[in-house]
Formats: sequence, structure tokens, C-alpha cells
Amino acid sequence: MTNAATFGQQAETYASARPGYPDALYGWIAANAPSRDLVWDAGTGSGQAARSLAGHFARVHATDNSSAMVAQAAAHPRIAYHVADARQSGLADGCADAVCAATAVHWFAGPEFWAEAGRVAKPGALFCAWTYQLPKIETDGADDFLPRVLELIDPYWADGNRICQQGYSAENLGCPFPALATPDFSERAEWRAEQLAGFVRSWSAHLRARQDGLESELAALETDFLATHRDRPLQIALPISAFAARIH
Repeated sequence: MTNAATFGQQAETYASARPGYPDALYGWIAANAPSRDLVWDAGTGSGQAARSLAGHFARVHATDNSSAMVAQAAAHPRIAYHVADARQSGLADGCADAVCAATAVHWFAGPEFWAEAGRVAKPGALFCAWTYQLPKIETDGADDFLPRVLELIDPYWADGNRICQQGYSAENLGCPFPALATPDFSERAEWRAEQLAGFVRSWSAHLRARQDGLESELAALETDFLATHRDRPLQIALPISAFAARIH
């Protein structure tokens, strides 16, 4: 699961274009943690999930190995941001009520990360990871944009991205802890074309495709899409794959 270093190259785009996650997800995490003192947000990126977790936990320890991503994170009195590898959190033994990862664990899941999660977890601590899978446009007449983009960028997805598309499981993450059933947190939303185009542009495969010579083709698809649908509300399906486990 080699990390896609491309995220740091477009940290501003990622911070502005990535959607948040449903409030019900964070409520479920807090309800299933042994207490609400401390949560570790591993692979925090620009802190979208950390800010929501701060509404449920007294302290959020948020780490990411990209200083460019962390620089985009908004300050919050309950969040301590650190540039750190997910396999070396900097936390003390047995202090975390929950270990979370929002669209990130597929980059670093492995024996060293699972050992670190086990080390920092309190008795009964919760592990929860979630990711958006590929969105779908459900508005007639606009639904050809994503398939055309995806066809161009398909060769540029990293192995971790493929795990997101499959959906998280104990098997493809190599999780050694007993899995828990999770609710379905998938969402539907109404977006403008600019918001969807920004989300697509934030994908690491999109950036790698642009860098590999497909800039003009992808720009032409986006320009045509925006010209046709700029002022039209679009119905978007946002599938979310969530995986949870009881660490101890």
C-alpha cells in the first residue's frame, strides 16, 4: 500500500474540494468508544474529520506525514496537529478511546500501524476507518461526465485507491482486530457543477494523469461540463465504505 505522495502537491485543492462526512458517523464513533477523552485521527490530511471529531471528544490527536496537508488544517482548541507517520503517532501507551482514519488507512494499513493502534488504545477502544467510494451523478443529462473522466484516469489509480473502490474490509486492510458491524453512512447531496469538478480534480489519479500528458483532455471535459451545467443543481450519490473493529 504505497502512499500516494501526490496529495501534498495539491494540498490546497484537497482542503477546499473534499466533502465532509455525515454527522451520524461521528456520533456512532463516540457512542461506541469507551469514553470521549482522546481520539487519534491518523492520516488527518487537512483536518476535515479532525474538526468533526472535536465535536465529540475532548481532545483530538491528528497526524499526517505531509507537512503541506497539515499546513492547510484550521486551528481548533481541541485539536493538536502533528506531522508524523501513522506508524509512529507520538501518543503514550493506552491513552486513546478511538483510532480513526478518514479516507486514509488504505495508504498505511500494515503490521506496524496495527501494532501502533494496539499500543495507544485504551481497553475497549474503537478503531474506525471510512472512505468515499466513487460518486455517481443521478441527474439525467449530466451523468456522462464522470464515466468519461474515469476512463481516462483509470490507469493512474494507486493500489490504495483500488481498496477504496472495493470497500474496506478486515481482509483488504489486514486488520488483526475483531470487526464490528457498522451502519450504512452513504449520502446523497445536491452539488453545483463547480463543486463536483473540484472534487474530481482533487483525486490523486487525476493529478497523475495530468502530469502524464492528459491535462488538455481532462481540461476539455471539465470545461464542457461546466459550460453545460454550471447553474444546474446536480443530484450526487456519495457511497461511503466504513469499517470498524474493537481494538482490545
